[in-house]
Amino acid sequence: RDFYEGDLARSIADDIQAAGGALSVRDLAAFRAHLREPLRIPYRGGTVYATPELTAGPTMARTLGLLQKALAPAQGGPDAVAYAAYAEALQAAYRERLKDMGDVDGRRALGAEAVAPSCTTHFSAVDRDGNMAAVTQTLLSTFGSKFVTPNTGLTMNNGIMWFDPVQGNPNSLAPGKRCLTNYTPVVAEAADGRRFAAGASGGRRILPAVSQLVSFVMDFGMNLDTAIHAPRIDASEGAIVIGDVRLPQAVREALRGRFDYEEARIQTQPKKFACPSIVLRDGTTISGATEPFHPWSDAIAEA
Repeated sequence: RDFYEGDLARSIADDIQAAGGALSVRDLAAFRAHLREPLRIPYRGGTVYATPELTAGPTMARTLGLLQKALAPAQGGPDAVAYAAYAEALQAAYRERLKDMGDVDGRRALGAEAVAPSCTTHFSAVDRDGNMAAVTQTLLSTFGSKFVTPNTGLTMNNGIMWFDPVQGNPNSLAPGKRCLTNYTPVVAEAADGRRFAAGASGGRRILPAVSQLVSFVMDFGMNLDTAIHAPRIDASEGAIVIGDVRLPQAVREALRGRFDYEEARIQTQPKKFACPSIVLRDGTTISGATEPFHPWSDAIAEA
């Protein structure tokens, strides 16, 4: 509670007010953390547990519900039909999400995130006993608000931009309100008994990445080495579908024929795909993996 009520809280408030900001000790003291029951999403005979309420968890539930109807699991990995199903399910789920947010422009893409890339950290961890955690934290844009409190060295976020500045919409800015966020950490158990935890950084691109990792493991039985190296698409930019250039030619041609399709490489900036990490327990075997092509990702094993 010192962060919200003690010397640290007073120092933070003093620094921000000295710089012209409005945050007060009273604002910090009013903060409360609440435990919430996770969403329990049935999928392919297994269960995916996701964050509820104003995260991307409900949109994940909608995506997986659509995939369960449209996608037939098969051996050999996802084909053109599967990637098209990913795109259609994600686009439909995002349309519902953005309608609730009051965003009706299908090509508005990432809004503020397009000019302010995200500064999010996700880690997935598993211990020798099989306990798992999927944890996401963010400053939102790169270096958040780009303000560091002089007395403590804390970097402040700019999460206020998650709100809709236009009044009268579900996500409009108002005192005491919580904003819609993109977090999508999940813990899941597949029908074959394998358990895994996953998540990603990357703003609105998080949900497509995590959804596809869930499908790779639960629909196609992939191990983590195969799943983390499998090329993905992103369908979080309204009508646009972005495909990894490593996708097979037949998949790329099929997507180009059905969607407003673009291609991109996994790169640091501008970021076109999320940066996921995942851990998995299969019997007594524990494994972990993170995006292999991104300089910001890393994996650590116990010595």
